[in-house]
Amino acid sequence: MEAIHWIIKKARQAMMDHQYAIDQTLGQRYKIEKVLQNGSYGIIYLCWDLDSQQRCVVKQMRKSKKKENVENYKQETAILQMLDHLAIPKLIDTFVYQDKQFFSMEFIEGKNIEDALFDSEQKYNEIECLKMLKQLTSIICYLHEKGVVHGDIRIPNVLVHHGKLCLIDFGLALNLHTDNKAREQQEHLVQEDFFDLGDFLLFLLYSSYDEETKKDRPWTEELSLDPKTTHLLKRLLQIDEPYRRCEDVLTDIVEAITLLSESETHASSVRVES
Repeated sequence: MEAIHWIIKKARQAMMDHQYAIDQTLGQRYKIEKVLQNGSYGIIYLCWDLDSQQRCVVKQMRKSKKKENVENYKQETAILQMLDHLAIPKLIDTFVYQDKQFFSMEFIEGKNIEDALFDSEQKYNEIECLKMLKQLTSIICYLHEKGVVHGDIRIPNVLVHHGKLCLIDFGLALNLHTDNKAREQQEHLVQEDFFDLGDFLLFLLYSSYDEETKKDRPWTEELSLDPKTTHLLKRLLQIDEPYRRCEDVLTDIVEAITLLSESETHASSVRVES
């Protein structure tokens, strides 16, 4: 009996969360070219905007999760509406089609870092990793200045195109100016963004890690890093005193890049002299 109820429930969800097909047009404006993601709370399409004659991204909220998605929809679209940054997709429109909620946003070209690391086997050295982290942290500083925490800074949500990073997927983002959480909770959310930056940096650093050299050891032993980079990571990952302000994170990243650049320049001059 339970199996029958489960089948009925899944069938009902499938009807409510109907995924539209390639070449179908949503809201008489957005022609579907590709399904980019079929997630727990929404379906994301790459579309051709018949009005602007440009590609865009359209997100369909799952009707089966109406209770959670009503607030998520308002929050995500309101946050995107207030942001104006080249590395963040701009909101285009919100609309209802066949009793389902959608919103469209700017399409940002690029490959996500997850695909770059695991499919393309891209490798980054320490200074390249820090320079990429600097770009991403600059975006987070902009968000925090606006009172927004992203809440989901992961390698699939960071795009890279011609060396420029962009941040997508604001489905878990919060506007701290309108959120009624206590100050201590808000500070914790800010530090979660910093923790995610540390996790992001570790993913990049491990791209050039030689697995045969050491095994089953913590990153502090596996990775040969400049002391400033180690200090930065320990604070981001809350091993040492956590960062409280984004500007302090950025300052330490710039200092780490400068020290590594000077070290590389000195090493090169020594090799030339010898």
